[in-house]
Amino acid sequence: MVGALVAGLALVTVEASAQEKPNKGASDSAETDHSPVNGPDDAREVEAFFDELILRQLHEEQLAGATVAVVKDGRIVLAEGYGYADREQRAPVVADETLFYPGSAGKLFTWTAVMQLVEEGKLDLDADINTYLDFEIPDTYPEPITMAHLMTHTAGFEEQLAALLAEDEQDVLPLREFLIRYMPERVYPPGEYFAYSNYGTALAGYIVKRVSGEPYEQYVTDHILKPLGMEHSAATQPLPAHLAADLSKGYHYKDGTYDAKDFEWVSAAPEAPVHATATDMARFMLAHLQNGEYGDARILQESTALDMHRQHFTHDSRLPGVTYGFVISRENDQHIIWHDGSSARFETILALLPEQRTGLFVSYNTPFDPRETLSTFLDHYYPLKENPLPQPPPDFSARAERWTGTYISTRVAHTSPQKILNWIDPIQVDMGKKSLLLQTPLGDQRYVEIEPGLLKQADGERLLTFREDSQGNVTHALWGPFAYFKAAPYQTLGFQLPFVVACMALFVSALIFFPVAFLVRLRRGGGAVSRASRVARWLAAINSALNLVLPAWFLLTLLEYAETYVWPTGTVATITRLWLLSVPLTLGMVVLAALAWKDRYWSVAGRVHYTLVALAAVLFVFMLNSWNLVGL
Repeated sequence: MVGALVAGLALVTVEASAQEKPNKGASDSAETDHSPVNGPDDAREVEAFFDELILRQLHEEQLAGATVAVVKDGRIVLAEGYGYADREQRAPVVADETLFYPGSAGKLFTWTAVMQLVEEGKLDLDADINTYLDFEIPDTYPEPITMAHLMTHTAGFEEQLAALLAEDEQDVLPLREFLIRYMPERVYPPGEYFAYSNYGTALAGYIVKRVSGEPYEQYVTDHILKPLGMEHSAATQPLPAHLAADLSKGYHYKDGTYDAKDFEWVSAAPEAPVHATATDMARFMLAHLQNGEYGDARILQESTALDMHRQHFTHDSRLPGVTYGFVISRENDQHIIWHDGSSARFETILALLPEQRTGLFVSYNTPFDPRETLSTFLDHYYPLKENPLPQPPPDFSARAERWTGTYISTRVAHTSPQKILNWIDPIQVDMGKKSLLLQTPLGDQRYVEIEPGLLKQADGERLLTFREDSQGNVTHALWGPFAYFKAAPYQTLGFQLPFVVACMALFVSALIFFPVAFLVRLRRGGGAVSRASRVARWLAAINSALNLVLPAWFLLTLLEYAETYVWPTGTVATITRLWLLSVPLTLGMVVLAALAWKDRYWSVAGRVHYTLVALAAVLFVFMLNSWNLVGL
């Protein structure tokens, strides 16, 4: 015990000493900078700010490591590594050596590649994408999907998670095979709703390959990474041998231990194509802030870059929208274009402030929301001057009642068992005294109406409005660039959960009551029971067991997905096929419940109980069907 305690204290001391001082990376002119103090162009001040912030985050949030880059006015102000790239080997994060996995923030490389090909006249943003493919996207709607739709995530695809990430290299599908095998349904007309789509980005990357005549990875390497001098980054998997040893491990922290993983494999490579150092990502940010130019290289013409950065879609002219690849936000009175990235173990954000010629890249190798870091950065360097909110109009409460309800992101699966994932954590809109209260994944927020139908966050700058149909029914909440459709109460998990619990209780009672009744009958020396009576109870027992075991199995599967981000396609398919058995079993129970009353199989109490179990089975099938959990 004493030895273990001493070892533990020694480990804490080693870790503390490793994190007291950040691991220096490459910082252009960091030692010679004489910019005004307290500005984001003051290298020493920026370094001190992030030293305090990131080290505190590592300690308080149990993060293994992080890497940061700040650019301003055409130069790298800061590039730093913090904590460990490999905790077991005590290998530190070094900003110009350690590769992190930016995840979906890497989509910006795909969209940059698309704009290069547009510039060359090889791609038309308004052409039907089927023009460029060697397989067919179905014509579900009269309007075709264009490259512009893919770049603004308005193609109308449902969410599709299967096979995006893989556990092992042998599970990675060739891009074309992935795009055909896991093609999602088209569920919205093109250009109508922002519904973020990994599949759409992968499709765009495949078009880059088709149009350029080069493998996608090679194209990104030759036309973006090499020109920008991103020599310690790669768009291939596995990584080149000379970079593999510099890749940070990804971690999960749980119950005092860190679970490490060396590499995360992806089939839809263009949706998360790069592994990069903070210093290299700083060069990429500078190229975009300087409208395509970095040093002697130019990856986009100025007009092309400006077109890529301007807004091309919004749900409402009063709200921010999206560019060709970036999401637009306004925070602390700053115009921001950004993209974040999440994998099972890495979290990243890349944010540009074009008007300030400033960029921030932050990546963590343990799950942690990097938007918190962006907000803290903005609060420090671009503090918001408080403006009093206007008083809501007198009829606010009467009108706002219509806006209350549960809203689900348009980024949702409609036809697969993945549907349930987006319904677990919806946005809830409730009435306050003079405002609307939003329960969101970002926490609770209060919104005040600043003009008819337009609401502003009370302690921030997010904007909110609502869309109605031709009959005046509220159909959508439009929250910044994002859209959420209003769910009917009976569709929500909150409404259905009490019924699920009641059904489960009845299934448990069937497994208890029927054997007990059988044993009591034997003990009392009861007479023979009819064959139909025995079949009825066996059907109920089998169906009840099925409806208790399969939900538990499915729940464990979802928990596994939350840890790995690898959708267990085979396991879920097995579960849904087994659940298909509940359909004939339930029909049989309904028929036998009717016969039980007709032929008086058991006592009245026994018949009532059996009927309730049968009704629970019927209700359960309907609920399962609504979540796409019954079928082949």
